[in-house]
Amino acid sequence: MEFVDVFLRQAHPGEDRPGYQTYAEKVEAARRYKREEALPWTLLVDDFAGSVHRAYSEEMADPVFLIDTEGIISFYGMWTHVPTLHAAIETLLANGGRGVSGGLDRKPHLLASFVDGYRGPRRGGRRAVLEYDLGALGAGTMSFAGSKAKSVLGPLALRSTPLPESTQIALGLGACAGLAAVAWAVAANRQEKNAAERVVTKG
Repeated sequence: MEFVDVFLRQAHPGEDRPGYQTYAEKVEAARRYKREEALPWTLLVDDFAGSVHRAYSEEMADPVFLIDTEGIISFYGMWTHVPTLHAAIETLLANGGRGVSGGLDRKPHLLASFVDGYRGPRRGGRRAVLEYDLGALGAGTMSFAGSKAKSVLGPLALRSTPLPESTQIALGLGACAGLAAVAWAVAANRQEKNAAERVVTKG
């Protein structure tokens, strides 16, 4: 079995890491990504237009594909989720490496993204985090809060094997509610600080 990562595009461009202007910039960014994430497997770089990204996943943000020994897609996850991929791999191996093993997974699996996804927009800079926040209903703030709670939520959100579905739903809803509460508190605190700074500036 071989793992391959396809470098798609800068999902969160900002003042620190702007969007690519040339393919050479994209290739250099891919090298930096492989180094920073310490990827142990092959990293391929999509072309500048994102042809592979468009053709295979209609530009989903974080897709994953499992391809069998005959070159046929055995499993497609619209949002990468390690436990779900693990289960699909186990099924495929049990079937001799051929056939469908999970089919299509449409679930967004947001918890892992919120707990371990903040470093993506953070690399782009403050503008990238703000645009992520505004464009995805507070996702920037929630991912920031999730990163702060990683030591607590990590064992659940970043596990490699599946939990029973009923447990997943219950824990996921509870964790999302908790993150939303923390995100609201962080946003409220920021607003208070900004209001105080405006008062001081006017004074």
